[in-house]
Order: sequence, then C-alpha cells, then structure tokens
Amino acid sequence: MKRLIITIGIVLFTFLATTFAVVAIILNSDKILNSFSIISVDNVGYTYVVKFEKVKAAEYYDIVVYNTRNVQIFSQSAYKTTATINVDNLEYNGEYKLIVYAYDGLGESLAVNNPYKFKYNEPTFSATNSLILHDDEEYFLIIDGDLSKKDYKIRLSDNGFKLKEEVVKGNEYLIAFEYYSRMKQKLDIELLDGGSVIDKITLYNQMSPVSDLKITSPQNGKLLNYNDVVFTFTGGDNATEYLVQIYNGKKLIREKEVRSNRVVIASEIFTKAETYRLRVVAKYEDYPEYTKMAEITFTMNEKDTLRPAYINVNPKYVKPNSQIILTNPNPDGLVYFTLDGSDPTTNGIRYEGPIIVTNKLTIKTVVMEPKKNNSVVSTFDINVGEKKNYSVYLSPSNQAGNIGVGKVGYTNEMKEMNHLTNFIEKRLKDHGVKVYRNSPYGNINLWTADSKYYGVDLHLAIHSNGSSNHKSYGIETWINEETSKTYSLANLFQTDLMKIYYTTDPKGNRGVKYANGALGECNDLYLPFGILLEIGHHDWELDAAWIMENKELIGNTVANTILKYFGLL
Repeated sequence: MKRLIITIGIVLFTFLATTFAVVAIILNSDKILNSFSIISVDNVGYTYVVKFEKVKAAEYYDIVVYNTRNVQIFSQSAYKTTATINVDNLEYNGEYKLIVYAYDGLGESLAVNNPYKFKYNEPTFSATNSLILHDDEEYFLIIDGDLSKKDYKIRLSDNGFKLKEEVVKGNEYLIAFEYYSRMKQKLDIELLDGGSVIDKITLYNQMSPVSDLKITSPQNGKLLNYNDVVFTFTGGDNATEYLVQIYNGKKLIREKEVRSNRVVIASEIFTKAETYRLRVVAKYEDYPEYTKMAEITFTMNEKDTLRPAYINVNPKYVKPNSQIILTNPNPDGLVYFTLDGSDPTTNGIRYEGPIIVTNKLTIKTVVMEPKKNNSVVSTFDINVGEKKNYSVYLSPSNQAGNIGVGKVGYTNEMKEMNHLTNFIEKRLKDHGVKVYRNSPYGNINLWTADSKYYGVDLHLAIHSNGSSNHKSYGIETWINEETSKTYSLANLFQTDLMKIYYTTDPKGNRGVKYANGALGECNDLYLPFGILLEIGHHDWELDAAWIMENKELIGNTVANTILKYFGLL
C-alpha cells in the first residue's frame, strides 16, 4: 500500500510538473523565436518578392543575399512577412543564397530553416561595361546571357524621355554617338522583358558618373575630444575607388582605400591640440577628370580621453538579485552612473559598489577626471531573465605559414591554436554550451556567414601573434570599435588572461584594441558579437614557451570568462 501511494505521488508530481512546464511554454511562446520557413520567392528580373512565416517574438527581419564566396551582397530589413527587394547587382549565371533572419527585442536572432538558393538566369549588362561615353565614338554595350529565349528589348531614355526602344538581337548592342556627341549627356539604358525592367545602366558623356560627396561627421571646424574619430560620408555613387586622406597642414600623413561610407580612424594617428584636414576622394577607373572630393577640418583637444567602463555580465540575461559590477579600465578617473536613463555626465551617482538587479533597468555610465576628457557615455540595457541554451562559434587560426619558436616546441599558429581551442571547446561543452567550430580549410567569409546563420551568442577567433622584427610580446584582444557591444567581454578576456600571463611587465598587456572594420571576425557589420584573441606572440620565445606549457590553463581561462559572462559559472 505504501509503495502504491508513493508511486501515485510520483506520477502526480510528474504530471503537475509537466503541466506547469507546458503552461509556461505556452505563456512565453510569444517571447521565444520559433522555427520558421520561407513560403515563396518570386522574381521579375532583379526584383524579388519574398514571403515567409511570421515569428511571434520577432520585432523585425533581415533579408540577406550571399554569393558563392559567402560574401554578403545585399541586406534589407523588413517588418512584415512579405517584402519586395531589388537586388540590382546580380550577375548572369551567378549562384546566390537568400536567408531571412528574425530578430527579437534583445537582439537574439534565428535564421530561416530553408535558405533559398537560386541561379540568376536573366540577361544582365556586363560588369565590364564602362559608364563613360566618348564624343564622336560609337559605344558597344555588352550584355551577358542568352537573349534567344524571349524578345528582349533595349530602351534608351534621357531624363525620362524615351529616345529609342527596339528588340535586342545580340550580346553586343551599338549606341550611336548621335545620342550624346558634344553634349553633357546622361543616357539611361534599360533591358526589358515585356513591360518589366530586368536590368538597367546609366552612361555619361562629358559628365562624371560619380555623384557628389558630403561628409556627415565630424562637422567642419569642430574641436574633437582626443579619441577615435568616426568619419561618415554620403554620395560617391558609381565610384570604383574610395580614398580617405588625412592631412596635417599640407602634409599627407595617412591615406587608405575604404569600402564603406563609415570609417573609424584610430586616435593614435593624431596629436593633441593639432588641426587636421580630412578628405574623401571618389574615383572612377582611370578618369581623373571625373573624380569627386569633399573635405572638412577639425582640431584635436589637448586632453586625453578616458575609456568607458565595462560590466561583468551579459546584459541580455541577468538573473534576479545579481550584482552588476562596473569596472574602470583607466588608471585614474571615477565612474558615474544613472538608472533612470538620464545623462550620467550631469546627473550621475558616483559608483562605489555593485548594483543589485531585481528588474529591468537601463544603466548609463561615464568615466570622468577633471584633467581629461570624459569617456563616451555607455548604455547597458539590463534584462532580467535566464537563457538555457547558449552557443559559441570557435574559430581558431588557419595560418599554417606563421611559424613559431621551434626550440620550445611551437610549430605553427594553425596547429597550436587549434590544439589550444580543443580545451576551450571541451570546457564549454562540459557546461552545456553548444559549440560550433570552423574548418581550418575554409575562409573568413564562410566562417562569419555560418556563425551568423547559427545565431550564436559569441563568435570567438583564437590566434597567436607575430611581429616583423620578432621582438614584440604580450596579449591583446580585438573588437570592432569602442562602442561595440563586445567591449565588456573583451575587457574581461584581457583581464583574465593577464592574471595567468607569466610576467607583470606592463608592455605585456597590449590591451583591448579596435579594428575599425579591418578584421572580418570582429566586424560589427558581419557579426553581431565577434571578438578576436591574440594569445601571446609565437615568435617571442617566452610567449611561445608559455603557450606550449599552459594550453589547458589558457583554454580553461578563456572558457571560464565566457561562462561567467553568460552566468553559467
């Protein structure tokens, strides 16, 4: 009888527990990103209509198109489950992959479970076509693709006025110079399938194909805090090369080709209290007469700028009654904070101890010291909650050509960093973290695309360093820029690794550094949360020996930093 009662009790308890669990899942189902699919993709030319299932917890969606090299060639946000996109840089016979990502209010993402793969078979204007027309010279427009399937047409227009429309019969179409000779002329050329435009190109005579440039930040004539400079510009459409130039007086001190209209320029380039001229140049092929340019001047403040404070936990998921610790990474200065969303520079309370979290709140922080410029104001949106399933993408180096100090046993960066990563992977898995790992025979584009598709909580690249003169040593941690969401965890990595490093020599602590778009595996444009570790220098004997003798300790330290940040340890 007693056994029967116990059995009934166990069954009843299991039933109630299961019932409560199911109820909890139902009640929270609108807060969880659920699996979803693409319903259909239809296109006319480069215009695609994408339909996909609704995700209750999603605040918005991203539609991304990749080419065969896993390079992202298109991205557009959508707020409804039917979206029209114009992917006008597709090439004939090119193979592509379209993926929809759902994002919730915390920035968590989930990829659609059936990415759409397609081959673009519509004819296109060849990428080899020049946009430049020449007086008294006929222009031969190259069209890629099979034109025999349909009665494709070419339409020539001048500012919306149709000059000519006819069936195109070959892959080389002649445009007579009578339409532009001795005129400042812009011709719009469209390739038509029936009444639908399937490709278009604009040609220019005695005009620059490059649109006017405008620098949007920093503002002209401003006094800037001594810090990294965020440089942005608009315009420059159709340029084949963009250059950013920095002048101190008449002297060109730095020139760099850029691929984005947002560039973060490291403060180390500048000298305090000096005035600089910042110029962007947009060129088209080998036509200097069609180059466009814009420039501004600014002056650097004579004071140093403090680095912002960082926190000890992942702000997305903080357990109730947890302690938020604010750490000042500077040798001086004080941290001030607010909890009501107001500016800590004017309304801040001096930080003197941990902040206990009981519900959602926004912490704003600033580091201040009278003789230095304030740090940027950092905002930490603290969400009280718990995540059960974390995932990490580990990306050890594939650089087999980086040879280490052989006499201490260091072979090459690829082999030793992959071995070290084994310890990181094991410890994370032992604590229930799902681990994805790169193939050392892949490339960065593949790794970042896979990492984004898996929706991981952290993409971590693991490398060792080297220097040209083989005299450098120490540890450094790379993120995209100071305002990246990875800033706190990067500082925690750097701090924890320095605790086990073999020397307290300040030169060994190379700090948290900012790649400003130069490193793909920590670039915020490609990954929501990416960090790159440089664990010592493989060409410095003491560093190489320390790595070889302490791989398990280093690996466990890296893993423990991740586990603590995510509240799993």
